[in-house]
Amino acid sequence: MTGRQRIFLLPGEMAFVREAASIETLLGSCVAVTLHDPARGWGGMNHYMVPSQTSSMDPGKVGDLAIPQLIRMGELSGCSPRQLKASILGGGAVVGHLAAAATSGGLDIGRRNLACAVQALSKAGIPIVKQDVGGTEGRRISFDTQSGFTTVTRIEASTDRAARAAKANELQQRKGRVLVVDDSSTVRRILSSVIARSGDLEVCGEAADPFEARDALLAQDPDAICLDIIMPKLDGLSFLRRLMQYKPIPTVVVSTIAKAGSAMEKNLQEAGAVAVIDKDALEIYKGYDVAERALLPALRKAVASVVQKRGPG
Repeated sequence: MTGRQRIFLLPGEMAFVREAASIETLLGSCVAVTLHDPARGWGGMNHYMVPSQTSSMDPGKVGDLAIPQLIRMGELSGCSPRQLKASILGGGAVVGHLAAAATSGGLDIGRRNLACAVQALSKAGIPIVKQDVGGTEGRRISFDTQSGFTTVTRIEASTDRAARAAKANELQQRKGRVLVVDDSSTVRRILSSVIARSGDLEVCGEAADPFEARDALLAQDPDAICLDIIMPKLDGLSFLRRLMQYKPIPTVVVSTIAKAGSAMEKNLQEAGAVAVIDKDALEIYKGYDVAERALLPALRKAVASVVQKRGPG
């Protein structure tokens, strides 16, 4: 539907809306609970990582807190719990960047997350009408708040070597796809022009801030990101850290405050940037030659890379 709102949830986030929307997320051992009011066509979803509080984690990441909070959001929107229908999704026994935590106490975190959801929904008197849970694969979730229909796409696990080989083979058949994220429309236009001149890379999308970038990541599925640091709503370093913690993607940082040898350059490298480039050194307002020589090799390296999940830092 044209104009339908799309909401992408990171771990610990949730949403409940009184309009037609698509709420989406990626799940491994994490679990998402959806709530749908079929009479009104309203609905919501959360994405939590662990079943119970183990430290100072955000409440949204903890199942026995996140599920009651989602139910309260539905009540505040005007829904009675007895009018809601629930689905439980995720809870796989996965490894790699989609794994929320290691096994604990002889019972894997995915199974514990699922048990938490069943218990919380039963306590609230909300019937569970669908479950797509367990297994060893990750899941891409899309929940239609109007119809209550949930689309689940499996994400197969793979080793780093197999993933790199598959990516290299795929890139022989197509151009590498780059998402350009910079708050300046002029800079985005120039960087996009440089990338377009490469012959083997293309710009699949542009974003003016990390929140636009997050939606573009889901919609466009780029191979790499070209990322600025100084942006509204959220700075590039914080965004990179979140990406590498929850949805790793090869990233080349291009920023005026990322000087060679600077503390910012070190922070970006530690956060997982494939390359860090001083924007001033590209001389982008003087033509394309210098920028091509500095930027394109870094983007080609990023596009061919497979990066791993990193812990918070």
